[in-house]
Amino acid sequence: MRLVACVAAGVLSVVGAGCGGSSAPSAEQQVKQVLHNYLSAQASGDGQTACALLTPTAQSQLVGAVVKAGKGLVSATTSCADAVGLVRAVAGAQVLAALNGAQIGQVQVHGNSATAEVTGGTVFGRQQVRLVKSSTWMIDGVPGLAG
Repeated sequence: MRLVACVAAGVLSVVGAGCGGSSAPSAEQQVKQVLHNYLSAQASGDGQTACALLTPTAQSQLVGAVVKAGKGLVSATTSCADAVGLVRAVAGAQVLAALNGAQIGQVQVHGNSATAEVTGGTVFGRQQVRLVKSSTWMIDGVPGLAG
């Protein structure tokens, strides 16, 4: 369970609150929306959506953590989408509730990079999430999983 919580903590690092408004969203709002979409996808086991919001580096971090947590039961060739599904399958109600209820705090945008504070209650505490922008914002660092 502890290992699942660690993997889910990395996953959590990617969630937040929605945004709105009629004008084009600010970079901060875009970052928050990416985090919200990621966390929703992770909590529901939607690997396609979750992984589309991760850079290749973050995808590798997530897959590596799931493979390590699987202690030989999960193949190193597991896809990112399958890794998301595995986390969802073994996470437990408390972890899934933390993913769904995570809050995004302060977002700092510096050009094409950003950091956001994500809080997941007692399960995950407070973590910093790194994002980068090429054509769209993507999560580049999964807290708790990066080396």
